Amino acid sequence: MANSRFITCIVFFLLLAFQTNSAICQSVQSSMPKDGERLAVLPFEVRGLDEEKGKQLRQEFSDVLAQSNRFDIMSDNVVRNNLALAGLTKIDSCNTLPCLAQLGRVLNVEKVIHIKVDQWQERFVLDIRLVRTVDAALLYAERVEYSGEFQNLRSTVIPEQARKLSTAYLDKKPNWYLIAAAVIAGVGLIYWIYSSFSSSSSSESETGGSTPAPH
Repeated sequence: MANSRFITCIVFFLLLAFQTNSAICQSVQSSMPKDGERLAVLPFEVRGLDEEKGKQLRQEFSDVLAQSNRFDIMSDNVVRNNLALAGLTKIDSCNTLPCLAQLGRVLNVEKVIHIKVDQWQERFVLDIRLVRTVDAALLYAERVEYSGEFQNLRSTVIPEQARKLSTAYLDKKPNWYLIAAAVIAGVGLIYWIYSSFSSSSSSESETGGSTPAPH
């Protein structure tokens, strides 16, 4: 009897733990998309290919990233105009984290994406970084090497990297209140299971050990 009750309690606890874990995962995942943070994709820093191709790559990257609805992406015209108003027409040399964060503050966005593209004949190297404006923290960094034609880089590699960034875990924090509640509930349930099992075992031991009175 006691063993049956103990097994039932364990199964109940496991089900509760599974449901709690699912709730935590859903809470973390639901906090990732559509956070509405303002983000600017800076003009690509290009070496070995002309500026027009750099604009094409940036446009493709921005369009695919926008499809995820994760960020509120500043349009190319607004980025260009705001930089011009600030007297920042040439920003290729601005590639350190503090400088990129400063550009984000100028643009009044929470995050900026800086991508450098180097080309040697048909070999391309992409360095993709996402920087948080408020503290110049590097939230995402990816280096990609590709050998092939430019059109395939634009139509395949760039979209893949944009989708990868759009689903990346950045600086979102789990719901610690939910986690703490789950831990407290788990500890309390374990204590209740242990107490119930100990009480049942003691009762059965006393019953089984008693001697029937003689007639």
